[in-house]
Amino acid sequence: MNQILVAICLFLTTLGFSQGVSFQRVNEFYLHGDSQVIGNNILSSDPKIPYNRPRGINDQTEMVYVDIDNDPDTFSSSSANLSIPVKSKIKYAGLYWAATYPGAVGKQKSRGGRIFYDLKKKRDRVFDLVQLKIPGSKEYIQIQGELVYDGMIDANIDLKNAAPYVCYSDVTKLLAESSTVSGSYTLANVTALEGEMYGGSSAGWMLYVIYEDEKAPLQYLTSYSGFRYIGTEKTEELEFKNFRALSNGAVKTSLTLAGLEGDLALSKDIASIYSAKQQQYIPLKSKVRLATNFFNSSITRGDKKYLDRVPNSENTLGFDLAHIKIPNPNNEVIRNDATSVKLQFKTEEDRLFVFFSAFQTEISTSFYQNVIIEGKLDTINEEQEKIESNPSEEIKIENTILKERSDDLKDLINAESIAIPDLESGYYVINHVFARSVNADKWAQKMREQGYSPRQFIRSSNNYHYVYLDFDTDPDVLYKRLTTFRTNKDLKKAWMLKINID
Repeated sequence: MNQILVAICLFLTTLGFSQGVSFQRVNEFYLHGDSQVIGNNILSSDPKIPYNRPRGINDQTEMVYVDIDNDPDTFSSSSANLSIPVKSKIKYAGLYWAATYPGAVGKQKSRGGRIFYDLKKKRDRVFDLVQLKIPGSKEYIQIQGELVYDGMIDANIDLKNAAPYVCYSDVTKLLAESSTVSGSYTLANVTALEGEMYGGSSAGWMLYVIYEDEKAPLQYLTSYSGFRYIGTEKTEELEFKNFRALSNGAVKTSLTLAGLEGDLALSKDIASIYSAKQQQYIPLKSKVRLATNFFNSSITRGDKKYLDRVPNSENTLGFDLAHIKIPNPNNEVIRNDATSVKLQFKTEEDRLFVFFSAFQTEISTSFYQNVIIEGKLDTINEEQEKIESNPSEEIKIENTILKERSDDLKDLINAESIAIPDLESGYYVINHVFARSVNADKWAQKMREQGYSPRQFIRSSNNYHYVYLDFDTDPDVLYKRLTTFRTNKDLKKAWMLKINID
């Protein structure tokens, strides 16, 4: 019988060290599109019944495998539903599964006032092979994972005793070739420790999907994987780069995070975003994630718990998956033209294992065209830098611009605004209008072949299809870009259209 004796003093001396595997960027995309994430836990107190005890923690729960599929060939399984726009195109799909797995079964015991954990069975199953069932299929597909991390071989004794692991598989081709992408996904045979262990056993899986959608904003999306052990005396930071936020208007960004060991009843674990304006980290929070207990054993989207899954436990017992918009009122946290965002993890009470992080933000069209498409060096608008260092410059610059406006620009600005539902108010560079959608699609494809990012809308008053290449809330800034567009022989007649401006 193999016993794992965990002394409290040893735990306290090792807890402060941040160990594991450093975060590495998996990929990055610049596209009109969005991302979705689904997932579920794989350990609970019952194989099928949702676990909804608000104060329950995995330390005090005798774990069993969740197993919903009634399939004798699988020993664990749970499902979650994915929903993406019908005409979207899958660009990337990453499947992750993670668990604590020092052995097959553990039991808590006490002797002489000391708590210890008896490992009744060693690891008895491979953990890098799982079974995935996708929408429209009745059969499982075997997925071979890549090992991201295995705590069993870590020098840190606390990690070695908990033995968490993370596996990953790129399933982009599988989803891209599927006739049905939206629907229920079931992952089976995720391996973990059943019973009890020091700190509690936890396990779960996630599917992160990036898709292209012409109706969505132009965005930068990137994902990172690794394994970081966040202790009480160390913080972990991750910086996202290779983009430039919108030059004008609201900067909209979001994060996707996944981790183990975020017990609901143990607080003071914090995820924060650095504010350049305030020169300090600002804790992230939502209606379902407190600033002082961000990792709280739940699966969430924005301000709601994501329950479109089986079982739909509100308390996922140490497994966390979150998609959250970064609060950014008046761009106080992430400013216009920002080129990096820093994320920080820390805990003051619980231990925390973070293994996945993804970031996305709407980006500057000029950055995309000049830097990504044409390969030029990125330069931040000099006038913007003057304003940030000396706000009085804004008035001088504005007065100069008013004097220098051409008659063409004045006419465009003074033109009547048109109403287009669901479009952001501002100015749009239109380069063609068609009566038939098929012709608009052909023209948009021609623009894409030239390196542009065309998008479309329909004007209800005439039912015409408008193809536009650029947008901004500042007419002077957009007009400068319009003059550049007009150097292309196919865009000589491009113009600015004022939309949804009172």
